[in-house]
Amino acid sequence: MVIRPWHMLAIGLVLGAGAACSGSGTGASPDGSVPGRGGAPGDGGLTKGDSGSTETGSMGDLGAAGGGPGGAGGPGGAGGPTADGGSGSDGGSSDAGSPADGGQPMAACQQDVSTRVPPAPLRRLSNFAYVNTVQDVLGTSMAASVFPSAGPATVDDLTTDGYHRVAHDVALAASQGTLSLDAFGKCDAGAFGEKTCAEKFVAAFIPRMFRRPLDAEDARTFAELFALGRELGGDYASGIRAVIEVAMQSPEFLYQVEVGTTVDPQRPTLGRPAPYEMAARLSYLLWASAPDDVLTAAAAADQLKTSQQIEAQARRLLADPHAHGVTREFYSQLFGIRDAMFSDGGAAAAQAQEETTRFVDDVVWVEGGDLATLLGASFSFVNASLAQTYKIDGVTSTAFRRVSLPSAQRRGILTQLSFLASRSPSVEDPRITHPSQRGGLIFERLLCGDLSQTPSGDQHMPARARNAGETAREWLQKAIAPAACQSCHQAIDPLGLAFEHYMSSGDWRDQDGTLAVDARGALAGVDTAGTVDGALELIDRLAKSRDVRRCHVGKWMESAYGRPIVAADACSREQVAEGFERTGGNIRELMIGLTQTEAFLYRPAP
Repeated sequence: MVIRPWHMLAIGLVLGAGAACSGSGTGASPDGSVPGRGGAPGDGGLTKGDSGSTETGSMGDLGAAGGGPGGAGGPGGAGGPTADGGSGSDGGSSDAGSPADGGQPMAACQQDVSTRVPPAPLRRLSNFAYVNTVQDVLGTSMAASVFPSAGPATVDDLTTDGYHRVAHDVALAASQGTLSLDAFGKCDAGAFGEKTCAEKFVAAFIPRMFRRPLDAEDARTFAELFALGRELGGDYASGIRAVIEVAMQSPEFLYQVEVGTTVDPQRPTLGRPAPYEMAARLSYLLWASAPDDVLTAAAAADQLKTSQQIEAQARRLLADPHAHGVTREFYSQLFGIRDAMFSDGGAAAAQAQEETTRFVDDVVWVEGGDLATLLGASFSFVNASLAQTYKIDGVTSTAFRRVSLPSAQRRGILTQLSFLASRSPSVEDPRITHPSQRGGLIFERLLCGDLSQTPSGDQHMPARARNAGETAREWLQKAIAPAACQSCHQAIDPLGLAFEHYMSSGDWRDQDGTLAVDARGALAGVDTAGTVDGALELIDRLAKSRDVRRCHVGKWMESAYGRPIVAADACSREQVAEGFERTGGNIRELMIGLTQTEAFLYRPAP
């Protein structure tokens, strides 16, 4: 590593009395705006289309995994990859996947994995992973919404300025007023000398940030950076601040850098992640953070080579509370939880999100951990305000507690306020429910439907065009009359109309104006297809659907691997799907299964 001009710019901005960033504290928005939910660079969605993309985000927009509602399947009968790069055979499902989502004959998965080398795009840290890493390495708290909005492959002045501002704030907070290394490597600069303590800090800090051992070039470069920062800032803390800020803007921190190693000279296209790269793959999949000391030690001992070694580490990581944040983030994005809109602003949104967070934690980590419970549980967590909305007696405190839901009205995550309001942005009139938007979310996120060709918003008929006394169903029949609307609305409206008993406020209703609510709907294109009367019947069908479970596998794969699912992933997808079925739809075991696939264990050779 050498000091680049952008390093010098960073140092100058940090040490020049903070002139460029004066007044910005840790957690401030890098573009100077009020902190809010904004996509971080690399958190703006999964890269679509070309599987050869060189950069993508992770835990971003959970787009369709391929195909329509019935197209979430993979090939039949994939076995698990063996330690030497071949593919074992453990039976599996006999159903063939469709060409649209990479389906291949069963025999294809028994061939050498080098015939279908999985892609390995360069991944930038999501803002969720960025925040977790900084907090775990430095112990510095920061807000999760500190980045400018940018797409996953966008590198522009706004992006780089945002990263600089965040790095500046973190470095300033971590080092301000600190004249010893008590907070950085337990070294007293007064007793042992600044040079010695700076070297000790760099030796402890840089390997955690870069997820690999410190090399001689690193040590030399950051020693020079410390000395320059010390000279410009006039004190020891300034030198440390320069090291932190430059490291946080380095590509080796911002990206999951992988070079890989070869598996076999006879298979020149097939590689696998190097030991420290595999450690990072594991930790960012299951913790969304840097590897801990145990995982780093396993990498140093070359004990992350076989699928058994990797599974053992995965189970250890999954047993740690760090993993809870990954499932919270995944389901928050999958169900649009942070998109909820309320007439009274942030307080109601925060309560709704808190309910779903507690519910997801309980289902995944306390209960059996299966998808069917997430969709159809008879319980949730409410405080007095939510209890009033849900018509649950006996809850009078602001504290949340577990309660049984009204059995005839609510079940699982899809009847929680956070979901109901996320696609019903009529904060002025909670009776306007936007069934097309509710149905569209279910269609995309649970059925893997594709709405990418939906006309732009200005081509849609606004909800305010409803006539007085007109029900949502009557209005939709008028709104989708043009032929261009039919293909999408025939798929999504029957799903959303099943939720007509729920206003956007979350309240149950039996009347829509002066008319009785008509909540008839339908589920089409999946194994449990059929007509329904109300959301609970729809939820029952979704919870029992094998196609929904297969779609869910695809969503997790896209999120975990940080890229779209492509044809080369067909065998990996079937392996995970078969395991998900075998465990009854267990989400924890699905996460373990993601670490055992060809897509995780291998990559193109360097």
